[in-house]
Amino acid sequence: MDGVLKALNGNHFIDFTESDTKINSEGALNDILSLCYYHNSNIILLDQNNLSSDFFNLRTGLAGAAMQKFANYQAKVAILLPPKAEKSERFKELMFEMSGSNHFRFYDHREAAETWLTT
Repeated sequence: MDGVLKALNGNHFIDFTESDTKINSEGALNDILSLCYYHNSNIILLDQNNLSSDFFNLRTGLAGAAMQKFANYQAKVAILLPPKAEKSERFKELMFEMSGSNHFRFYDHREAAETWLTT
């Protein structure tokens, strides 16, 4: 795990967008949460490169497990996905459902994600 601790608006968050961290199993989720505990921050920024193809395939259950685990541990997670990123219709529905969540949101602009995470 090689996220970078950053600060914005007086809040610290862990930025994984420039790391090779990949959510490809529930073990990877545990590693991310362990790093949060180490840095005393439950705020996480991820991007498309941090997500395995299994994450986007809802049949694997990985995205649901991630959302449940992050909610259970009170983590606040923003994921940067470009508008043209390949997403199934079911995944788009999931993104829409999560758009009002207090724990998990998708953004296509870094500034918007960072603002939500740190306010």
